[in-house]
Amino acid sequence: MIQDTSAVEVAGEEDKETIGIKELYTRLRAMILDGVYPPGTMLPQRALADSLGVSRTPLREVLRMLQAEGLIEASRYQRSQVAAFEPEALDALYASRIQLETLGIALSIPQFQQQDMDELNKVLAEMQHIHVLDAWEEPHRRFHSLLVSYAGQHLQATITSYAERSERYVRLYGRLDPSGRSTSLLDHQQIVQAYQERNEEAAMQLMARHLTRTALTVMAQMAPEYEPIAVRKALQLVRADSPLPEAMTKPHKEHRQKRDKAIPPRNVTM
Repeated sequence: MIQDTSAVEVAGEEDKETIGIKELYTRLRAMILDGVYPPGTMLPQRALADSLGVSRTPLREVLRMLQAEGLIEASRYQRSQVAAFEPEALDALYASRIQLETLGIALSIPQFQQQDMDELNKVLAEMQHIHVLDAWEEPHRRFHSLLVSYAGQHLQATITSYAERSERYVRLYGRLDPSGRSTSLLDHQQIVQAYQERNEEAAMQLMARHLTRTALTVMAQMAPEYEPIAVRKALQLVRADSPLPEAMTKPHKEHRQKRDKAIPPRNVTM
């Protein structure tokens, strides 16, 4: 009996094409996030396809994926360009993340089990041993995902989508503030502590401040004249603009003191 292998061959080709699109998406996305193609850069399909060594068919699909993520904008006549930095978009995105992720925390903490805490501590330990920004992204994403793991499928999907759209700002934050990752680690440690204590309010406030720090750092460098009204209002709504207990703020104070001691005083001339 002769088997018809045509269907298998077609399926195999489709799998290869899918893998090729995923690899191209990951590659081009990283180039945009790393600033190889800065905000506002035009991306002519033919020239881009030639430079990447790919055909235009998978490239068009990847450009659509990046557009859905907010990294690319399609202008008139279907010309693509890297999305420009818009302070209003950053403000709205991080205000939304503050609201959604603090809600996810409020829904998840009451249902957290010991195995969840073990996994959270495991990812935190992994992050503590990372010294390269590129290696930070994946465990950092897992950490935030674990925090809202009981928020429900639809809310989790929205939170994940917004977090992915924030990657360009997270990377920019890492480049603008060399000490940002150590500060971020302290944030994560405090959030884990709040989870261990099942302190829902503290965890929500810590997350809100953690997200705000990234937004305001990037904003101060890229658009210092812009007032992030949405982010500040989101902080107020979760009461994260009020003081935290001393036990929660002590690690940050100690970190700032060590950092300040390590910075030599400037010579001031009159």
